[in-house]
Amino acid sequence: MSSQSLIRGRITDESVELMRRRIGYPNPTLRAGIHGGAWNEIATADAVRRWSLCMGDDNPLYIDPEYASKTRWSETIAPLGFEKSMGILRTRELPEDMKDTNKALRGVQLFYSGGENFYYRPITEGVKLYRTKWVDGVEVKESEFAGRSAIVTNGLALWDKDDVVYSDGMEWFVHAERRKHKDELSKSKREPDAPASYTDAELDEIEAAYDAEYVRGSDTLYIEDVAVGQVLPRMVKGPLTITDLINFHMGAGWLIYGNWAYRLAYENRKRLRGFYSKNHYGAWDTVQRVHWEADLAREVGIPNIYDIGALRQTMVCHYLSNYSGDDAWVYRMRYEFRNFNYMGDTTWLTGTITDVRVDDVLGPLIELDVRGVNQRGKENIRASATILVASRKTGLCKLPDPPPPPVHRCD
Repeated sequence: MSSQSLIRGRITDESVELMRRRIGYPNPTLRAGIHGGAWNEIATADAVRRWSLCMGDDNPLYIDPEYASKTRWSETIAPLGFEKSMGILRTRELPEDMKDTNKALRGVQLFYSGGENFYYRPITEGVKLYRTKWVDGVEVKESEFAGRSAIVTNGLALWDKDDVVYSDGMEWFVHAERRKHKDELSKSKREPDAPASYTDAELDEIEAAYDAEYVRGSDTLYIEDVAVGQVLPRMVKGPLTITDLINFHMGAGWLIYGNWAYRLAYENRKRLRGFYSKNHYGAWDTVQRVHWEADLAREVGIPNIYDIGALRQTMVCHYLSNYSGDDAWVYRMRYEFRNFNYMGDTTWLTGTITDVRVDDVLGPLIELDVRGVNQRGKENIRASATILVASRKTGLCKLPDPPPPPVHRCD
């Protein structure tokens, strides 16, 4: 039933050009549904606690206000990634003569492939943020997996009522035509990944890594104590379960589209027709169920259900905060999702310091590379980060100056 009702758009030159005309304006394939505002309109210590626990992170800096009150911040601050749950939409209004661009890349599958974020201020109790996103660039690409695809770069920024920017950056989405998995197999030279399976010894190794998970906490990270080439502690995430995905959405909400219940789902479908298809009961349901319904995943060309990219993004966020500790500040994080992370997969994260210096503007900092590899030995995350750190000569790191507020927004 889902196959008959699933919209199967094509990536034509005309459709790509429609998307290019959206540069500076919001991406029509990332439109919010009804009640598409922030999951957390105002930050609270309780919302931060829920987010952190749902990401598998029980760092007391995020879940224990009494502990947080004794840190340099004097209160609970949100971990990296929490901003994805915030931001009242203030996207730029589309002119009437551009309404035809709403059909750009309609009915093709969307894959979150990575991004680069910059952070300027901690999100604390009572902070209310506004958000805008806009198309920044469009590139057409041919790949073995997806055939003809379009890579759309989307700018983003979040700021408060005083126009102070808390975070900004870019996100990349791959748009690929929806083809059944058997069709993908016939044109691909790659062997499909076998479903995950574990021996007791392999599970013991994972659990031992959980027992040994490194959390710096109040042990301040000083620039004098690190060197280029230093290898960071290893972290494990997995085996991935649907329960993990449910937890993510409990903490983060539905992010872009809003997958609401009952009548609200009906109202949402009026606004986002292409985001719904009929399930095996013959009823309308969100296409986002590719992440928990194997038959639909195969209908769009993926052999098995898989995570959403933001889940792997938060893995890197967790890794960085565990290493940097309470006193440092993660200024920049770039992340790429290299292969699908299927249900049952396990991700092993490692890091290496690539640069140590005192920057003229940012002060003492370290640069590091992070890599996530699954149980098959395939890379599924590649990331890099800039962390502002303390110095025994100059004290704790200073927060970076925020940029001016974004121009691609409405009042």
